[in-house]
Amino acid sequence: MKTAVWQKIILLLFINFTISFLAAKAQLRSGLAGGEKIMSRYDMVWDSMSTNYYTGILLGNGQLGANIYKENARSVRIDIGRTDVTDNREELFPGVSKLYTKASLPIGHFSLICKDEIRSVNARLDLYNAQARGQVITSSDTISFIAYVPATRNVIVVDYKSTKPVNAPTLKWNPGRSISPRMLQSYPSDKPENFPGNPAPSRLKVEGYEVSHQALLNDGGYATAWKLLKNDGGESVLISIGYDSHGKTDEIKEAINDIKNYLDMPRGKSLSEHKNWWHKYFRASTINIPDQRMLSFYWAQLYKLACITGQGKPMIDLQGPWTNPTPWPAIWWNLNTQLSYSPVFLSNHLEMGQSLFNALLSHQSALLENVPPGWRSDSVMAMARTSSFDLKSPITDEAVAKGNFEPANLTWTLFYYYQYFSYSGDTAALRKDIYPLLKKAVNFLIVILEKDQQGIYHVPNSLSPEYKSAVDAHYTLSSLQWGLKTLISTSKLLGIDRGKREYWSYLQNHLAPYPVDETGFMIGKDVALTSSHRHYSHLLAIYPYHLINWEQPANRDLIEKSIAHWISMKGALQGYTFTGSASMYATMGNGDKAYELLNILLDRFIQPNTLYRESGPVIETPLAAATSILELLLQCWDDKIRVFPAVPSGWKYASFKDLRAAGAFLVSAVQENGHTGWIKIQSLAGNKCSILTDIQRPQVLSLEGERIPFDVKIENGKRLISFSTVKNQVIKILNPDSKTPYPNGAFRNATIHDGFHWGLNK
Repeated sequence: MKTAVWQKIILLLFINFTISFLAAKAQLRSGLAGGEKIMSRYDMVWDSMSTNYYTGILLGNGQLGANIYKENARSVRIDIGRTDVTDNREELFPGVSKLYTKASLPIGHFSLICKDEIRSVNARLDLYNAQARGQVITSSDTISFIAYVPATRNVIVVDYKSTKPVNAPTLKWNPGRSISPRMLQSYPSDKPENFPGNPAPSRLKVEGYEVSHQALLNDGGYATAWKLLKNDGGESVLISIGYDSHGKTDEIKEAINDIKNYLDMPRGKSLSEHKNWWHKYFRASTINIPDQRMLSFYWAQLYKLACITGQGKPMIDLQGPWTNPTPWPAIWWNLNTQLSYSPVFLSNHLEMGQSLFNALLSHQSALLENVPPGWRSDSVMAMARTSSFDLKSPITDEAVAKGNFEPANLTWTLFYYYQYFSYSGDTAALRKDIYPLLKKAVNFLIVILEKDQQGIYHVPNSLSPEYKSAVDAHYTLSSLQWGLKTLISTSKLLGIDRGKREYWSYLQNHLAPYPVDETGFMIGKDVALTSSHRHYSHLLAIYPYHLINWEQPANRDLIEKSIAHWISMKGALQGYTFTGSASMYATMGNGDKAYELLNILLDRFIQPNTLYRESGPVIETPLAAATSILELLLQCWDDKIRVFPAVPSGWKYASFKDLRAAGAFLVSAVQENGHTGWIKIQSLAGNKCSILTDIQRPQVLSLEGERIPFDVKIENGKRLISFSTVKNQVIKILNPDSKTPYPNGAFRNATIHDGFHWGLNK
């Protein structure tokens, strides 16, 4: 009898354990904040629609895109765009800025015209499925719509259906004016005279497809093709855009073939393929924080990142496929490119950086030719301020003579290509591509140096972006110091260039120091920061280079007063001022100040659909904010992985799964009430791992529970835990004092801004 009772008890305990174990495994596998049901909390929601571009519903697949918003009282506007469509008339107007001759061009928009006045709108952007759904309610009808841009097909799909077919809306095409959007802005003072638009577009019917063909003055052109189909009592419009930059291909054929290729696949299979792509994308990593507004914003930025770029897609410019009148119809290399790509590393989306890396590799001849003629050779590369997708951006002799050039733009860009190696462990790419590019970029900074009588090397008069020119500009000095440091460490790792390594080390030790005054870092020699400055070009040594950092006690006062002085002058501060300063405070461990600055950004600068504008749309600042949010949870610099380095004191919980860390690690962790419960590390390359954590009595175990040898040091009250790994090994760091045992730490409801949705809603 007793035996039977005990057998039942043991069986029940085993069943309970098995259920708990399987639930925990499923929870860990699915992510700490993943899945369609949970992700729906972060959807954008509209209960009204305005005529404002910055309130529209954004869709994209890395090349094509759409923005849906109200056009007038009876019409919904569907802007369409293709990122890489640019003008190409530089040879026809050789003295005119490429912001006009090689500008990104607007494609046009469709008007969905209702029979009666629009009374209200209910719509939702389903991030997890990358699909917009909604209803447009008129005085006599309700029009349902679904829109998406298939992830793997170059087609824009819009389905719409009226409850009363007799009142079905009509579709009208409105071609955009084919001229640089900068010409349409009132304030630019560099507008060329006698600068005509491209020829008027022609309307064609080709193989049963409607086509709007736009010829370019250089014999290139682009074409918008569309086809209306009956669909379940409503209509579907399929849209594509073909582009021929120089009259060598058939843009009309390209657009039509893209639609045909989409139609060749059953509709359900195509939609399933699209959803699966996005589900895999979002599951690469997850984070969970208690602030619903900030967390929803973060997910929206990951969504937008995949809307504007990807493998095999154009690199990110300042608008992506969502064109609008702007003074910035190009690629900017003195901040915007760098910030736009900054979130791909921690978020575990290295594939999203490939468009930048491929652009650099594909246009090396342009990078060589960007160097002023007197310094030009096959071992020196440079980049001026702006370019089109061909990366042609020459630094002129005149600009050098006037000190009106930014020598470090390419080196700063390559900081992010080097991060690809740091986070992936791809030594082959480092040897073949990254290191050679970095050598050539740093060589430009070396060849411009001037040696004084004391043997100290100085950067000549050059521009600190967004401010003034100065000798020994911090922008270039810090970039050169980072470049030299990285070349030295890389040459050691690869076992090459020993002779150059000695020269680089000599230069490091004989470079002019960063100019400093009583307020902190200066713009450059004899040029203090005396007026409001939105750019942190004079603070790059602090962030992102971490050459001067909080773990150097002697530099703490310099760091603190430099940042405080910078943001104390309010007049010119813009959105990326607050992302940069938030990240800097996060490196100091000051999560409360970083959180305060990020909230200022969200309150004052971010638009309802999470776009950002400075006289026109600019894409980089919200993406940089995503990086700043991640850096509250995980930071990697100075060969250390910092877990929960700057969590705001008001956050009672935080967690993340599979964020990517330098050294090629995937890291997951949970924090409750300011204390880390556990950390999980997956080693992707078998490198040594050093984790800085608040766990005071760490237990380091294999996934199977075997003890792992480790070293531990105390650093500012935290523990630096170091241990060796083998490729694909999973290691747990447990906190025996925690009430959150591994692998607990599931999704938690928001406690700050609960129920908040971006979009346009009450």
